[in-house]
Amino acid sequence: MTDQLSALPLAADIRISILSDHEWRICDRRVPDTNAESVLGYIEKTGAYFEVMKLSSPRNLFYFTDLEHAVECFSTDGPPVTLSRRL
Repeated sequence: MTDQLSALPLAADIRISILSDHEWRICDRRVPDTNAESVLGYIEKTGAYFEVMKLSSPRNLFYFTDLEHAVECFSTDGPPVTLSRRL
């Protein structure tokens, strides 16, 4: 990625792709869809939580109680991540 894109995106730069009724792919709009670097990570609904896997730290899983906060954790203007589990 270029230096301009090395920083986390703003919330407006996030694109959500629905993979199924319980899975989402999170991408950076600043990077073309055809570039694999556009993918920031994935969210999966598991029981009462939304499990987040960020490609920037794939050995950590983060958990949120709602989809909105799970998506926001991918952006610089999102909430701080407090719940995590190291694999």
